[in-house]
Amino acid sequence: MLPKLLKFVVRTRFSRPFLILIAILFTYSVVISAIIPPQGLSFIFGYYVVAIVALFLAMTLATGGIMVLKSDRDYLFTLPLSTRDLSISIFFAQFIAFGTTVLLMFGYLAQGFTSAFLIADMVALALIFTALGVIAPSIQTRTRLALSLGLALWTLLAFAKIPFTPGSAFNGDVYSGTATLVLLAAVTLAAAFRGLSRIELDMMRSMVRSTSTEIKSPNSYVGKSPKGAIYSMNLSSISLAGRMNMAGTSRYVSRRVKTRWVVAVTSGAAAAYFVAALLKTITKGFGLPEVFASIGLVFFAFFLSQSAITNERTWLSLASLPAATYFRHLIASRLLSLLTILAPFAVADVALLALGHVEALGALVVVTVVIPGTYVIEVLFSAYVAPIQVKGDDMTMPAQFSLKQLATALPVGGSFILVSAATISPTFAVVGGAALCAVGALFVMSQRFWNGVVTRLTESGFV
Repeated sequence: MLPKLLKFVVRTRFSRPFLILIAILFTYSVVISAIIPPQGLSFIFGYYVVAIVALFLAMTLATGGIMVLKSDRDYLFTLPLSTRDLSISIFFAQFIAFGTTVLLMFGYLAQGFTSAFLIADMVALALIFTALGVIAPSIQTRTRLALSLGLALWTLLAFAKIPFTPGSAFNGDVYSGTATLVLLAAVTLAAAFRGLSRIELDMMRSMVRSTSTEIKSPNSYVGKSPKGAIYSMNLSSISLAGRMNMAGTSRYVSRRVKTRWVVAVTSGAAAAYFVAALLKTITKGFGLPEVFASIGLVFFAFFLSQSAITNERTWLSLASLPAATYFRHLIASRLLSLLTILAPFAVADVALLALGHVEALGALVVVTVVIPGTYVIEVLFSAYVAPIQVKGDDMTMPAQFSLKQLATALPVGGSFILVSAATISPTFAVVGGAALCAVGALFVMSQRFWNGVVTRLTESGFV
């Protein structure tokens, strides 16, 4: 029965083209890892891998979810199936979505490290990502965010040569780092399968928790015009969730937080970045803190861009203003909110430049030009290519994983190209970012484009 159940669960969650592409990418990763010369990769990629591992561990725990569809609750869970088989099947689907991210992103580094334990490290990390996605919904939101931050900081301690962290295996402490990953994988796997064995109960608890939570400090838009209400809502609070793509993986949630709290967090992060930049070690002309901060902010902006449309209720929004007018002001207000959140990093970069740290110029260009330009493109792209509406169920991922969803991450590639260019030639990055802003502005002002978006939203089931 297990093989049939595995096939059913996978086919109801992933489109065939998506699975074929994942197989091709995995094969490519393995081949590249066999032919890339190992010389000189360990040091540079060691820093890269630790930073990316910290980011993805935190984001997986903060926004993870279980791959359960509404149809599962109506049909699959009512069948007399083995709890063990059902848990294994759902976990296997989670692994395809979350675990393959590790293999696709880090597999090509195999020849860059001489560690004999690299395979164990990759497998353990893949299992940890998968398990965290399962565990996340059963944890209270504030606790989950705190644990996510703690997990990221624990991983980044590898930079200080702390031996027992999830990132230590990639930064020189092979034995202790691998042991830490294996132990963490064992703990998270045990918690994940315990959660999957009682998945129906956890889903009911989550539903009760989300529907019975007290509404605090409700926003009032009395006396405001439709446009004023748009700006008031998006400048006072921000959605921290939405679509999160990792090798095609998509997670949709609906969480709004007061902008002032987000600014407080980014201010603390910018202060830490400023100190790290002052104490940094320059490697081959590149400022590592500036590069890592730029990469992290690009990912952060991408996550925010994917939530721009997902929480919209078109029956209400488009009844207040014409579609093109409404969406133009929606994007403008969310862009202003993003710039407010990123402002502490811009201030830190200006201060670093004043102190003679010229590498901060590239980071400043990324924050002020590249990220705003790519943010608008990402919102437009996701709205037109694969829009998904959040409808209130924070336990499930209400969509098949398809090539369209994978395509929503394409604009991020342009961001990384410009981030790399900014470290070498800030002028090139300014030109590239300005070009993105110009292209985004042309689409934003196009009546025909927004008519097409409304059609896509309707076809995708927006209400």
